[in-house]
Amino acid sequence: MKAGCFILVFIFIGVSCNREQKENRFSIRCEFSNSRSEKILLCEMGVKETIPLDSARIDNGKINLFHKIEQPGFYLLIFPSGKRLTLVMKKGEDLFITGDITGPTSDFQLSGSPDSQLLQTFFRATMKNKNRIDSIKKVLLMHEGCDDFLRFSMMADSLFSRISGDQRKLEKEFIDQHLVSLASLIVLNFAFGPKPVLTMEEDLPYYLKLTSLFSFYPKNKHVLFHLARVNLFLNHSKNAK
Repeated sequence: MKAGCFILVFIFIGVSCNREQKENRFSIRCEFSNSRSEKILLCEMGVKETIPLDSARIDNGKINLFHKIEQPGFYLLIFPSGKRLTLVMKKGEDLFITGDITGPTSDFQLSGSPDSQLLQTFFRATMKNKNRIDSIKKVLLMHEGCDDFLRFSMMADSLFSRISGDQRKLEKEFIDQHLVSLASLIVLNFAFGPKPVLTMEEDLPYYLKLTSLFSFYPKNKHVLFHLARVNLFLNHSKNAK
């Protein structure tokens, strides 16, 4: 075989290996402004625990992370300040994140991972509701001890209830619009306070809707865990009758 043929064979093998390597992993590339060489931690969200995977330090505002996966999964980028960015990553996805690292993660711009982008849109809307609650709490603190505090407290309770209703509506609409997205599982279990907004006792139809994810992700551990939870609840409800 001529030398030129050997070179072509090696090039073909190299390209094939790179393609296979890319198809079996995801990458996260970030460009942050106002960074100070912070160390970013990449973790996987298991069904019951958080698993540290990798870390890297920002260099001149940039950082790159890679991870090999078999199934789509839920991941966290954890920042030194304690802020977290929740992601849904699949094989072959190249996520690009930009933003001011000193600002809230809900302000970051994401591209290259459709489910992560959907989730970011949800968290951005959720942050608006959280800010509304924080504003009301500040007003309550300002009027604490005043003669009209009871009136303000009753008004605040009414506003809290309205915001809670808005959050419930936001989550239900998200799930209805994205029934085949794994991001909906995170939204379903999202806690806007001490407990999830949507509960199996009050919102069982939405839990049942997402059991259909099994048809698309039959080997995904998060889907299987969700299916097991729903079946356990249904069996307990049946036995309690």
